Amino acid sequence: MDTNARISRLIVVSVLSILAVISIVKIYIDEKSEEPAEIIIRDYNEILESGILNVALSENATEYCIYNANPRGFQLETFNDFATAHGLELNVIIAQTEAEAEKLLAEEKCDIIVKHTALSDSCSSEPLLNSNLVILSRKKEISDTLYIIGMQNFCINNNGRTIISIDSISSERLARKVETGEISAAICDTALALTYQKAYPRLEIDTTICLPRQIRWKTRPESKVLLDSINSWFSREKETKHFKLRHEIYYSYININVSGRYYSGNNGQISAYDDLIKKHSKKLGWDWRLIASLICEESRFNPDISNPSGAYGLMQLMPSAYQKFAHDSADISNPDVQMAAGIKHVDYLKKRAPETITDTSVIVRYVLMGYNAGHGHSEDAYTLAQKHTGNPNSWKNLAQYMEHLNDREFYTDPDVKCGKYKGSRTVKFTNNVVERYKHYRNLITE
Repeated sequence: MDTNARISRLIVVSVLSILAVISIVKIYIDEKSEEPAEIIIRDYNEILESGILNVALSENATEYCIYNANPRGFQLETFNDFATAHGLELNVIIAQTEAEAEKLLAEEKCDIIVKHTALSDSCSSEPLLNSNLVILSRKKEISDTLYIIGMQNFCINNNGRTIISIDSISSERLARKVETGEISAAICDTALALTYQKAYPRLEIDTTICLPRQIRWKTRPESKVLLDSINSWFSREKETKHFKLRHEIYYSYININVSGRYYSGNNGQISAYDDLIKKHSKKLGWDWRLIASLICEESRFNPDISNPSGAYGLMQLMPSAYQKFAHDSADISNPDVQMAAGIKHVDYLKKRAPETITDTSVIVRYVLMGYNAGHGHSEDAYTLAQKHTGNPNSWKNLAQYMEHLNDREFYTDPDVKCGKYKGSRTVKFTNNVVERYKHYRNLITE
């Protein structure tokens, strides 16, 4: 190889070596200069800013259920009180087992979970209630195999028994398996066992099988202010009459029948008119559970009810609405006729929602406002929201100006066509329907 060739080769090797070194140094610098991942803390102030408190609850008769068309449960109602006291909207996420709830909490999908434990830790609140685990069976002789929904943290004297954890069914279905003899015995919370025993008299409750436990609320480690807020609220709330009455209702009186037809853990029915609601809701393109919530708010599913204003039937239509949306010869005492006319009325309002409202959830609320107050008043609220905020595509703004229709400054506005109206009732009506619908969506199959 001649001298020129060797020199050329050396130059190429040198250039490649220099480029390699530059690349390594750049990678090193980039790694060093890379900013650490931002740690997002969602404590009390962040929750306040969002306006929403996310909690995980199990579906059962003491925590969270639908009974006779209403959302019920000791934990649901207590969380509702806590959220209301702190100006928050409550959002419930279903977690059938404590392990599932712990996972939701760790993944920051909820802010608080309900924990049954004999031990306290730095993330758990002061005790809300006392609790024990017992054996539920059909006969006094307990078999060597016991079943439980989601293995929980507890100390147990199992006396050589096998404990099988099941995550795929609810505690009510597990109790029914014991009642029918499909399985011989199950482990469950004392309060739930008493509830099941009242519904299924053949069931027996046997000895407590674990150390006394408490029911606490648990937060993430970084949510220290939230935990302090919970404990501060507990110290006051547990002394109130309505808290003590709620405790009696769910843990002594046991006024929820888990074998009842309209209990969500049983067959998932809301009312006797579910099939009728489903049939007519298809014509509207809305979730039938939303229409069911509207009917619950209007008539509590009574087709024969009327009010002093003349509204009548399941959907509480005025005579003028029946004249417009039902045939002259139709029997308005017939629930099918009432539903058909009511759905046509909702569709009429839906088609008149302003095109500038593009958020589906706001459209639903706008229609519900018109259903309760009359379309003219909902139009006035929209006009004021557009005039004063520039953003009528917001439920907060629409609700604010619906309430302002009772204020002289606003109902005398030349752009207001229908005059004075006590809009706070309509805002409450709308919120009630939407809130109940959320619970129906959680617990009632589509």
